[in-house]
Order: sequence, then structure tokens, then C-alpha cells
Amino acid sequence: MLIMTVFLSVAGILDHLYHRIPNLLTAMLFAFCLVRAVAGEGYPALFPIVLRMVIVGAVLFPVFAIGALGGGDVKLLAVCAGFYEGDRCIYFLFGTFVIAAVFGAVKMLKAGQMKKRMLRLYIYIRSFIHTGKAERYHACREAAMESGVALAGAMFLSSLMGIGGLY
Repeated sequence: MLIMTVFLSVAGILDHLYHRIPNLLTAMLFAFCLVRAVAGEGYPALFPIVLRMVIVGAVLFPVFAIGALGGGDVKLLAVCAGFYEGDRCIYFLFGTFVIAAVFGAVKMLKAGQMKKRMLRLYIYIRSFIHTGKAERYHACREAAMESGVALAGAMFLSSLMGIGGLY
């Protein structure tokens, strides 16, 4: 877990500064996860690990498809899911999204955009309910950058919560 947390700290810094999580960083973490599993439990341990990664990636893909989550975030969350078993994986993901929601709320409050952003969300949800069609959440990349939260930082803090024994 410690190695994953170190990778997440680097990813968090890069995500905050450049709004990108390098594929190389995610690939290195993926390789480390697989090597760790094989070294610890042998090749049979790979199936449940890869299955967790695929499930997390598949569940989060629609959120990426509408532009509400970045591709690097989806890949990094999926790889991190390989490090956790059962309930701990769910707790890690839940912790990540709760922390990101708090960061987002603080960011909106500081910018004085809470009402505007909540109205935008309401209109988006209402449109989806009426049409049944999922559109892109942000009209352009600049809007996504302005309102986005560096999710890798939230992943880092959630992993620290796991190391600290919260889950």
C-alpha cells in the first residue's frame, strides 16, 4: 500500500499542476500491482485483481464518456482497485469521491459559483430524465478544467485513510 500511496502522491501533484495523469505513471503502478500479487500469492491471485480493475473501469467509463471524469482518473482508480480486496476497495473508492466532493464544494464556495453549478447540475439531470440521453456535462474543455477537481489528490488522501486504519 505504501508504494501505491507514493505513486498517488506524484500523480496528485501532476494532476493538480498539469490536469493530467501520465499513462507511464499508471502503467508503472499497474505493473507493480501485478508483480506484487504474483510474488505474494502466485499467478492465481491475478484473476481477482484484474477483475476488480476491469469492473471499476467499466463502472466509471460512462462517467468519463459524459466528461464528468477524466480518462487518467478512471485508469488510476481502476489500477488502485487492484491493491484492495473486497470492502476495502469500496471504502477506498467511496473515500476518494467524498474527499473530491468536499474539495469541489470548497472550490465552488470560494469562487462564488455554488448556485450556478448546482443550477447547471439540476438542468443536466432534468434534461437526462426527460430525454433519456446522456450529453457531455461540460460544453468545452476549458469549462471542465475550471470546475474540475484533481481526483488523484483525493485518491492519495483516501489511501492515507486506509493506511491509517480507517478502513
